[in-house]
Amino acid sequence: MTFSLTAEEQNRVKLAALLGHKLDPIGHKDMALIIAISAVYGISLVAVIFMLWNKKYPPLKSKSPILMAFAYISCVFWFVGDLQINGHVHLYGTIMTDCRGIGVWMRVLLGVCTVSALIALRSYGLYRVFKKNRSYRGLGLYIPIFVYCGCTLVFGIVTQVLPKSVIIEYQPMLDVCYCPKPFRAALYGYIWATWVVIAALNWAIRSIKTSFNESLEMAISCIIVFAILTFSTVLVFVNPEYPLNQTLRLLATGMDHLGTNLVWWTIMGVPLFNCAFNRNKYLEFWAEKLRKDGLQHQYDIKSEYSGNCSQLSLESGFNMFFPFDNAPEHIVYLPNGELRPHSRKKRQSAQTANPCDPFDIPSLSPTTVNSPASNDPFLYYIPRTSCDFSF
Repeated sequence: MTFSLTAEEQNRVKLAALLGHKLDPIGHKDMALIIAISAVYGISLVAVIFMLWNKKYPPLKSKSPILMAFAYISCVFWFVGDLQINGHVHLYGTIMTDCRGIGVWMRVLLGVCTVSALIALRSYGLYRVFKKNRSYRGLGLYIPIFVYCGCTLVFGIVTQVLPKSVIIEYQPMLDVCYCPKPFRAALYGYIWATWVVIAALNWAIRSIKTSFNESLEMAISCIIVFAILTFSTVLVFVNPEYPLNQTLRLLATGMDHLGTNLVWWTIMGVPLFNCAFNRNKYLEFWAEKLRKDGLQHQYDIKSEYSGNCSQLSLESGFNMFFPFDNAPEHIVYLPNGELRPHSRKKRQSAQTANPCDPFDIPSLSPTTVNSPASNDPFLYYIPRTSCDFSF
């Protein structure tokens, strides 16, 4: 793969002119964009690895780290597809000539639609819990996403069985993939419908308390995505030959992937930064903010501070997505580090955290240490610490 103006590239420009097209050759600006976006994804990859390594940290776990990791992978698929569809690389003689496999399946179905489905699942889970008082588990949570994925799969199968001339095909003279207008309309209509539903879900959860910043984060995310969709829709219908124009293709790909990374960091940035640099104090602040926002009853949390933090009372097995389940035993942490039950409600059975539930979080504590005094592997123990709850 070369980004220099070779004799073959000059011939491609001349051939395009004979066919009535103005073609800007693939050059060093395309290479610079690929390097820049790849660097952004490289930084995000480090963040994803760090996020997964610390996925049990309560402020991170509340952001659905597994879903966000898959969303990152989907964005990478989208980026690879954009390199092909937007004309940043030479296709001839490579697997990139498979416009349907990469341009439709990788870019659209595994990329745009999958990341949209993951964000929709996260929003729908919050809607079920906060607005419908239902649990973050079971078929009720996943049926809408299964339906959407089924529709997406049907969409992909239809594109696979229809002739390439109707869907998308490789044009060897210009070395680009071309998508007819009817298929473009169906494709963008499907993506727009998806994000209208996501926006409606986020509007429904707009009253979520500020402890999770969900309404603000998702409002920013929707604004970014709708800006990208609006620009992209106008571009592909007003100037469908934009891959031949270097400025337009650079702008299209840059907006797509700087925007999607901005959405990812809008959701994950604050807890990631504090997990890395302000871990204990931010956890204390986060738990205290739950209480100040009036969520301690909904989530069955109690934090009691007396004197110099000689005792701290939290719920073992804290489960934010199941606020109405039987509360586990109330524990008081004494100055010498011993534990004793606080007679409130006896634990009926051993409870364990659900790794698939982003809000099934053990007791909120600044640090954890192993202790043989408990058989509960998900119980967090709080050693004697100073009482500095500043943030």
